[in-house]
Amino acid sequence: MRVTGRTALFAILGDPVEHSLSPAMQNAALRAGGIDGLYVPWQVKPAGLPIAFESLREMENFGGANVTLPHKEQAVSLVDDLSPEAAWMGAVNTVVPQKGRLLGANTDGQGFLRSLVEEGGYLPKGQRALILGAGGAARAVAWSLAGAGIAELLILNRTVARAEALTDSVVRGAGVRASASAPGDPRVAPELAGCTLVVNATSVGLNPSDPLPIDPSLLRPGMLVYDLVYRPRETRLLREAKRRGCRVQDGLGMLLHQGALAFELWTGRNPPLEAMRTALIAALT
Repeated sequence: MRVTGRTALFAILGDPVEHSLSPAMQNAALRAGGIDGLYVPWQVKPAGLPIAFESLREMENFGGANVTLPHKEQAVSLVDDLSPEAAWMGAVNTVVPQKGRLLGANTDGQGFLRSLVEEGGYLPKGQRALILGAGGAARAVAWSLAGAGIAELLILNRTVARAEALTDSVVRGAGVRASASAPGDPRVAPELAGCTLVVNATSVGLNPSDPLPIDPSLLRPGMLVYDLVYRPRETRLLREAKRRGCRVQDGLGMLLHQGALAFELWTGRNPPLEAMRTALIAALT
């Protein structure tokens, strides 16, 4: 492509960032939309993030940015305004320029929910769900499920205090019944019996040697087991879930839909989902 002074520049800020699939996905979206834009990875150390954000403010052709680990929480204090989702989660994954101001948004929760409903065929209203983890990804999942009418959430995390903090915020913010436990808690088995959805919102599964994030004997046929990990596409958890008659879903759909929502915020256009999906799959192979 030909880059000029009018080319809109988009970026993903992270540390590290070379592993990100967002450049492949977003550049495919820009091309499909006929937009004069370029999306690049920008590795920034946490200490340099405030200066990076000031640079974005001064860039006349700044089109928008994504924020990934470990910067999502720090970015909250560096933008001028926050979307309701970003404010509740305390994390920003998308930066949108608005007439000299920076809006911090978070598309992770809605991206998860869209993939869950459209690709997984799962309707959360009135259901019970288990979330593994209590970090930023778990907060996004909890927020989206609460907004979609989930009846009850069970949060499992090695540090129970973090799980309790998440359940408290869900109860306060959405009035959803929620409870917290550690993975080895004997109360988990009976509580999990009524769950129709299990979401792994931890990084466990990225490496083939990782242990399972949950005892597979607790999984029941018919459950939907959703692993936010998308590389590898089939984690050990998903393999074990299949063996036990569960439906399974990997994290590629969430990555696609959160990116599509960011594209829509930046450009005001409908995202070219198939072009983005094709680029993601090609980048994974």
